[in-house]
Amino acid sequence: MFRREGGSAAADPRALLRANNALQILSNAAWYAAAPFIPLYLVSQGAAIATIGMIIGCSGVLPLLVSLYAGALSDERGPVPVAQASVLLFALAGALLTAVQSVWAVAVAYTLMAVGNIGFAVAPQAIVAAASTPATRVRNYGYYSFWNSAGAVVGPMLGGAVVGHVGYRAAFALVWILMLPSFWATASMHVPPATSRHASFATAHRLVGAIIGQRGIPGVLFISFMMVWAQQLQQSFYPIYLHKVGLSTELIGVLVASVSLSSMLVRAVLSRGVEQFGYRRLLLGATALVALAIGAIPLFHRFWALVVLSGLIGASLGVTQPLSMSLMVESVASQFWGVAFGIRQGVQRIASITSPVVLGVVITMSGIEAAFFLGGGTILATIPIMAGVTRHLRDPHG
Repeated sequence: MFRREGGSAAADPRALLRANNALQILSNAAWYAAAPFIPLYLVSQGAAIATIGMIIGCSGVLPLLVSLYAGALSDERGPVPVAQASVLLFALAGALLTAVQSVWAVAVAYTLMAVGNIGFAVAPQAIVAAASTPATRVRNYGYYSFWNSAGAVVGPMLGGAVVGHVGYRAAFALVWILMLPSFWATASMHVPPATSRHASFATAHRLVGAIIGQRGIPGVLFISFMMVWAQQLQQSFYPIYLHKVGLSTELIGVLVASVSLSSMLVRAVLSRGVEQFGYRRLLLGATALVALAIGAIPLFHRFWALVVLSGLIGASLGVTQPLSMSLMVESVASQFWGVAFGIRQGVQRIASITSPVVLGVVITMSGIEAAFFLGGGTILATIPIMAGVTRHLRDPHG
């Protein structure tokens, strides 16, 4: 039932991939123009660190609940309507952030954007799978992630500059402004639903156990969980730490962008890295790298040292994210890709909920530096587990 099969037929795969990549730039630029500065905005509104952690953590609850069904809807109706719904959610969130100045409005808008991010992950990943062959899959996921990172480079630099010169609400307006061309990008996409009706919105929950039971899937999910644990720490509390050591919003934007720039550079040569080192060694090395970089953050206060650490974090994420997507596609039949990506997103949402809530409590009790020591140590401690669950992965010549 879950053997690997060819992808859904898609007309003009190159044009489809170009439109999909354009959507990645726009949607990720919109997210990063606002998200890194939301914790700072909440601080300026008098919110406590624990409250910020709760808002960011709890914003992942609804995405967790819808992730599986977003994937099933992508299989049943095609990925394009799911992507279009995400564009609409981002536009609404940006309008709310711009129009209403309160903590509750931020909580609602951040949740809408978090739900939208589910669609922006599940649908485009399914589109790449549909437009790829087994020979081009790793390369196309590398390009997808490359342009995703391009948006994450532009967004925080643009948002930081706008916050520094105009204010937070002007930066938040960039979210809905960037959704205007995103509507055009999704309108140009044409991808049929999966050829099988085994995956549907109503029956998606019945497929979870069978998909998770596939060889390799638990390892992919575990890697995805730990990387989001790291990424959420970087997104939630890293800007606050940078503000604490005296950096301006412009420099904070540059540091956040340097994470994504490093990811871009790594992803441009990812397929070559897989050929040379194989999946397993790349994944384990990237995990160790992000653990050490995150754990070292409190030891440095200077801008250029933090640029180096940000670059190391980005390099790690640049390896793990596209490889875990490719491994997921290889392990599941094409008619279940959407559900599989929904399961992956659900696991990532669990990490995005637990990381800021747990680490927010740690910060309240022991200071913000303790969160980075704990976060890096936790990831480092999981490497032996990760080595076990990735033992089956093929080497470069497998």
